[in-house]
Amino acid sequence: LSEGRKRVSSLEGDQPRKKVAKKNNHRYECSAEGCTNNVVQGGVCMRHGAKRKLCSSERCTNRAHKGGVCIKHGAKVKLCSSDGCTNVSVIGGVCKRHGAMVKRCKVEGCANVAKRGGVCVRHGAKVEYKRCNSEGCTNISVKG
Repeated sequence: LSEGRKRVSSLEGDQPRKKVAKKNNHRYECSAEGCTNNVVQGGVCMRHGAKRKLCSSERCTNRAHKGGVCIKHGAKVKLCSSDGCTNVSVIGGVCKRHGAMVKRCKVEGCANVAKRGGVCVRHGAKVEYKRCNSEGCTNISVKG
């Protein structure tokens, strides 16, 4: 990490921040005390002060991708190179339907997409979904 401006934590605590982010499976963890989120910018996650540029279109709260705007407002995305396909390309210039490689479950005979640890949910991948934060509600959060 380069020495530059330091982010100020939005959650004030009585313990100082760690100096360096911890590496966790090829990703760095937030340097805020007790936080296990992935680093976004400057050694911290979004909750602890990392900033991302928003779309410059009026009243739009989406994240800017290219040219200061979101995809909805004109940021260019690469499309699949197959004739007549309008899907967004994933890997190698093609979409999943036209051959972009996706990791499959490593259990023999299973053709499901691997979610975590090389296996699908059926074969033991623990996928935790964000839950609704309303009191008494146990539904999976749809947005936010």
